Amino acid sequence: MRDLSSPKEKSSSLNPIHLLLVEDEESHAVLIQRVLQKHPSRQPFHVTIAGSLQEAREHLRTAVPDLAIIDIHLPDGSGIELLTAETGTPSFPIIAMTSHGDEKIAVKAMKAGALDYVVKSEAAFNDISHVVERALRQWHEMSERKRAEKELRTQAKQLMTLSHISHQILSGREVKALMREAVSLTARTLKIIKGAKVLELLPDHKTLLLRAGTGRWSSLVGQTIAVADQDPLIRHVLASDEVVFVEDLRTDKRFGGSSLLFERYGYISGIGLPLSSREDCLGILLACSEQPWLPNNNDISFLQSVANTLAVTLEGKRTAARMRRLQNDLLQANQFSTLDEFGAVLAHEVNQPITAIINYLRACQQIIMSAKEPTLQTILELMDKGVGEAERAASIIHHLRESAQTGETVRGYENLNTTVYDASQLALGEAVDGDIVVNFELSPRLPPLYINKIQIQQVVFNLVRNAVEALAGAGEKSLTIKTASTQNHTVEVQVQDMGPGVDSLYQDKIFKRRFSTKKAGMGLGLAISHSIIKTHRGDLWVSTTPGGGATFHFTLPVTS
Repeated sequence: MRDLSSPKEKSSSLNPIHLLLVEDEESHAVLIQRVLQKHPSRQPFHVTIAGSLQEAREHLRTAVPDLAIIDIHLPDGSGIELLTAETGTPSFPIIAMTSHGDEKIAVKAMKAGALDYVVKSEAAFNDISHVVERALRQWHEMSERKRAEKELRTQAKQLMTLSHISHQILSGREVKALMREAVSLTARTLKIIKGAKVLELLPDHKTLLLRAGTGRWSSLVGQTIAVADQDPLIRHVLASDEVVFVEDLRTDKRFGGSSLLFERYGYISGIGLPLSSREDCLGILLACSEQPWLPNNNDISFLQSVANTLAVTLEGKRTAARMRRLQNDLLQANQFSTLDEFGAVLAHEVNQPITAIINYLRACQQIIMSAKEPTLQTILELMDKGVGEAERAASIIHHLRESAQTGETVRGYENLNTTVYDASQLALGEAVDGDIVVNFELSPRLPPLYINKIQIQQVVFNLVRNAVEALAGAGEKSLTIKTASTQNHTVEVQVQDMGPGVDSLYQDKIFKRRFSTKKAGMGLGLAISHSIIKTHRGDLWVSTTPGGGATFHFTLPVTS
């Protein structure tokens, strides 16, 4: 076997074209070499000559040429054997060559994988450089087309996976099952991935919960691990909230320390993608391979889309939990506020009959004692106990009333926009899915307010719920919720509807206890809200919305 290089190869800065020439007639091989040397190509030719099938096979075991010219008739067999036995589907272009212009042989060679067919002649040898260039160009076009087709098939598969995961989210699939299916589909879509997992960062920001996993992590689902005990790659993703890829975990030292992913699980390559919400990092999607892996842009884009979808799922879960807590807090606040109002009425209405009972029993005691009958001792003792119980009941009611009057509430500096938005969403319920148009106009430059968050949310909840009820029979079902700073060192909240409005005769009465314009109303909601705002040193009032409807306003002071 001989290596023949053109003179241009030594001086050219471009990589040479490696050509394998399988030809047993030396004169033909030399002639082809000379023609290639003289051809004015930008890239020089590096020609390796094999004079038999055996020599060609030995060369192909150690090197893959850019192109091969193979003589069909060789001393130790047919060149077609080399095509079918050694290469299968050729990974490089092949030009078949023979001394006989037999059409059947040409067809057989082309079916075996040859890209072109040349009959040996002086003219064919002189034109061989053009044949080679044409074959290389045709091979490049075929390779690009196959690559594009493969890329399209891969993208289609990735889009189908994303579509399926998104559909599962919209259908309300349980979070645990959704996470498990998402990582499984991700690993099946990118077959090089041998291990994938979703880690949720718990609220303490010190602990990770393994939500779902494939490969070596599948048996560990449900376990919690301290962030400090995680691989440096994972810690870096959580800290930076950025995508991080490591081609070789054995040698990459960017993050300090050895790779636990390699040492414990045997993974070579890994990519970590943060599960990011609008405000925070909720966790990480990690995908690893057991061999070196360099993902292309489509792979990274696919994994980012999966990560974004999982982040939406986690954020939705947390939002739902937060709304449930808020609902419970508001319900409890409503119960306590209603109890305060009810307790005041109860203490006033029930205290008189209890006082009468006490006076009546004491009178009975005096009558019985004046009779001086020793047989009445037992009656006296029982009646004395009755007086004690009645006095105890009166004392309990007195304390309830006193607590309602002097009870203190816990306050802190809160974001008013978040407070208003959360309470509004809870009050709106399914109204946003119906025919009510809701507009939020929340000022972005409000200072934190020193308030009791639950009580202010209770006020917003009552006002928005009343507005939704007022829109039940309205033609234009529009609701606007606003926040804004005023000139008087206060912040104003408005709940504006296009309902029937509030009659001017009632605008001063609707905030009084036990007054209601509703048929089944108790007259407590607005009275409680008015009491809460007054306790916060603010004002609550109602006005007529331009064009019809009611606008409820309340203000809260800005404290330094």
